[in-house]
Amino acid sequence: MAVDLFDVELGGRDEPSGGPGGSCSWVTAVILGILVLLAVLVHTFFGWARDLLGALIS
Repeated sequence: MAVDLFDVELGGRDEPSGGPGGSCSWVTAVILGILVLLAVLVHTFFGWARDLLGALIS
């Protein structure tokens, strides 16, 4: 059985007559993971830029 990335809550193909969902769908989990990764990368980049500017100014 294959896992479908689209869940009932997002109008996906799993079950056309699905009831209201109460759990996190795969799409939501993937989007949240990407956003967390993006936040970590931005934080790392600005930390690196701060250190570089601090070294240039001093």
